[in-house]
Amino acid sequence: MAYDIRLEGKNLVNALSLLEDIAKILDKLKIDYWLEGGTLLGVRRENRLLPWDNDVDLSLMVLDGDKERELISALKKSGFRVRLRKYETDYDYCKKDDSRLIKIRKSYLFGLIKGAVCLEIFVKYKIGDKAYWKIGDVVKNVPYKFYAKTKKIEFNNYEYSVPELTDEYLTYRYGDWETPKEDYNPFKDDNALKK
Repeated sequence: MAYDIRLEGKNLVNALSLLEDIAKILDKLKIDYWLEGGTLLGVRRENRLLPWDNDVDLSLMVLDGDKERELISALKKSGFRVRLRKYETDYDYCKKDDSRLIKIRKSYLFGLIKGAVCLEIFVKYKIGDKAYWKIGDVVKNVPYKFYAKTKKIEFNNYEYSVPELTDEYLTYRYGDWETPKEDYNPFKDDNALKK
């Protein structure tokens, strides 16, 4: 999503902390997740969060209601500001009011002030051999094989989950992902755009 920040200086420090804190909660709850989008790209290509990125991205396959409530509760108990975005209409792969996105920020002064850095968890749905999700007003999909298995990689002294087929996934989404593109637009340039 579009946030008016860059992951540099204090924002970078906060982004790294937020990423590790959320990954630890997901790991503790035994929820499968993976680094996503620009976060995955930066960690894989440059072993860093991309300074021109403006948020942190994770993904997970849709959780059952109890597990989702457990996650939201754990995040809030840990002091995070959590916003669960739902679908506003039915799609081929989900129904109205199904979960779409979990937005997480640190909160300060008893929740009165939200942190500048947002971590977004995209909720994905498997239909046949594809996984679907929505970003803004755009529906995306990729072959589910990219999410079927994950592996752990070390980044910034913590082990994060990534798709087992990371390089193939990045090639599918970005084409020549090894060449930095600061002007990449996820609403136009992503090969996961639903056709």
